[in-house]
Amino acid sequence: MLNFEELLGRVDHQALNQILENPAFQRARNELAAQNFTLRSGVEQELCGIIGSTEGLWVRDNQPVQRNLIFGSKGIEVPSRSEQADDVPEYEDTFAENGIAAQLPVVVDDIDTEELDEDVARVKVEADRAFFNHMLLSRPAAVPINPAHAIDRDDLPFSNGTFVNKNIADRRELIFGDKLHKYLKNQGKKNIVELMKEAVEESGTDGALGDVWNDVTSVMHRKTVSDRDDVTTTAVLLEDACKYLQQVFADHMQTVVERNLEVAERGGIPGTLGLVNAYLKVGTEDPFTPEDDSIDGMPTWQVTYHCVRAGDMVAAADALNRLKSFPQCATLVASLNHVAKHKKLDAELKKKLKVEWRHNVGHAKDKYKRALYAALLGGLESAALADTLENWIWFKLHPLHVDPHLTPLLFQEVQKAVSIDYGEQYFMANGPSEYQYFFTALWLSGQFERAIYLLHECGQRVDSVHVAVLAHRLGYLRMSPKSTDEMLVVDQNQPTKCSLNLARLIVAYTKSFELVDVPRSLDYWFLLKGVCTPSGTDVFEMAVSRSVYLTSQADAILGKLTVDGRREKGLIDEYLDDPSDVIFRVAHDTEVTGEWDQAVGLYLLASKPTQAAKLLAQEISETLRADNKEKIGELVHVAEQFKKVQRGCQSSDYATLSLLVDLAVLFDHCRNENADTAYTISSHLRLIPTEPDQVTVIVNEFHMVPQKVREVLPDTCLHLMKCLVDHCIRQSTTISGSNASVAQNSIFSPSNRYVKQGRPF
Repeated sequence: MLNFEELLGRVDHQALNQILENPAFQRARNELAAQNFTLRSGVEQELCGIIGSTEGLWVRDNQPVQRNLIFGSKGIEVPSRSEQADDVPEYEDTFAENGIAAQLPVVVDDIDTEELDEDVARVKVEADRAFFNHMLLSRPAAVPINPAHAIDRDDLPFSNGTFVNKNIADRRELIFGDKLHKYLKNQGKKNIVELMKEAVEESGTDGALGDVWNDVTSVMHRKTVSDRDDVTTTAVLLEDACKYLQQVFADHMQTVVERNLEVAERGGIPGTLGLVNAYLKVGTEDPFTPEDDSIDGMPTWQVTYHCVRAGDMVAAADALNRLKSFPQCATLVASLNHVAKHKKLDAELKKKLKVEWRHNVGHAKDKYKRALYAALLGGLESAALADTLENWIWFKLHPLHVDPHLTPLLFQEVQKAVSIDYGEQYFMANGPSEYQYFFTALWLSGQFERAIYLLHECGQRVDSVHVAVLAHRLGYLRMSPKSTDEMLVVDQNQPTKCSLNLARLIVAYTKSFELVDVPRSLDYWFLLKGVCTPSGTDVFEMAVSRSVYLTSQADAILGKLTVDGRREKGLIDEYLDDPSDVIFRVAHDTEVTGEWDQAVGLYLLASKPTQAAKLLAQEISETLRADNKEKIGELVHVAEQFKKVQRGCQSSDYATLSLLVDLAVLFDHCRNENADTAYTISSHLRLIPTEPDQVTVIVNEFHMVPQKVREVLPDTCLHLMKCLVDHCIRQSTTISGSNASVAQNSIFSPSNRYVKQGRPF
């Protein structure tokens, strides 16, 4: 019978039809295809059918080949690898009348399920290890990354936990990293806000970045008491932001007064009211037409506004006492006094205040009087006094702060005005160098994720990461649901609501020193504990596993075992009281990638001796079947060391390992042709019967033999029998053949009927 290659070699117009129409060819081909139809044979049959159909059309009609008849409307159909049906239909003819081959049932190649599972696990580990690189390749970091150098073992800490790597040149990186390390080392007992303030001061951060950190720490100085999007959290943010803006305004007045002491003539008058009067004497304001009364020669509404703007409502109330006799603004005065006492505007007063404003809006000319209406009601024209970024934001936030019925929708309107209505094109009209203004507006309006992303995109790598860390640890950061998302994820239904991919941000930051400064990298990766990769793996555990894989510093990172089986601590112990789960993950990844010797030690390090015993048993079983003499010796040595230091291994797995070690010793004696010793060991193991009366007993006990040992028994029989037969052959050729002499020297029992006297078999 011709095979496929021979058929192709003999194709011609004259002989092909004779071959195809031959009944013997068709019958043999059908029988073989029905029994062994795989993907390759399926392709061969399809091509064979195409060849046959072309020849048939050529001979019958001598017309151009019709492609739609030969290939069909959808092209060549190659059978898929699916499970074979229980009942295989019979095909009498391989070719139909038109010459096209009929499709035969598919037979799936045998698949080793265990091997397939191992391949899947290996692919998963490799995908997890490549996760960091994938994140950067899918969206490169904004700041160029310097190539990392090989790690120096001297750079790793062992006792005191401090680290200064000689390859790191950025002093600010080290200072901020050291503060984070102190925070994590003390398990969050130290105030992270104070540590970040220390880092800002020690690193000499000033200018725009100094103002950025002032914005950050003014709002974030305590943990959230409720959910980020809860109205309670919003109220706290508004209160802190207003206090900060009011303090900035008070500091501004103080600075102006100190620079103009002679003009200010403040003297020793303490308090906000004295500061406001001194500030107004300097004459920094544009001329305007004041209304109503005055205080010490200063317009009352002007003094009142500056007291309110500085956050001193008590001083404002004192100034308002002079305005009680003016009925056209009685509700405004009452509202300011109510806020001074209760911090919130009464709902009924707010309704009356709106009516009063509608009545006065046409004829009220005093810009400070109008500004006070705007500070309580919001949404009013206050452009005359919203002349700076801080004033503009304050006029947006203060009405919400004193609102008796604060709702998230009102806050979203302010956020929308900052990030969408005005946005980057307004605040950064002159380029990225003006990022500070946009950052301040975003941050004080509670859009932390956009603000952090802005810092990162403007090249402020160190600050963006540590601001994000601070927001995350205090519970303010809204994180993206997937670690593979873009760095900033905007909610399509609510554009002001964003999430930050902290994993991507930290990965981009640590990429430049992940190999040269492992301790510092672990600090940042620990912040990602609880975040999962696309395969469901914890990012921190995966990062530790990847670091061990890349640096080969398992002892420094995870700790090591002493001679007596105790575990010395490593870097991982600075983060977790019990790092056994992380070490177990690293051990599993190491096993999957084929580094069995290191995996055994890691399983012991993770207090999982049973897993180590199973791994050794599996490796010994596979190696014995592969007959790899050198690796068997290594495995036996490791197994003996394991048996000395292990604690708490399950008895069944320990027994299986011990039995496989004995079989490995048996194999070694068989190779060395030590027939007597091999026969003795086999007799003690009682796995292979050596006497006829042992067959029934050993067969009945076969179900008790561990699976890994069963897999080796066929090879054990072959090695043992070959050793014994060779031994008998050597005896028969070296010892002259007397029956008594053979019986005396044979290692077999005299009752063994398979050994004939005088000759081996």
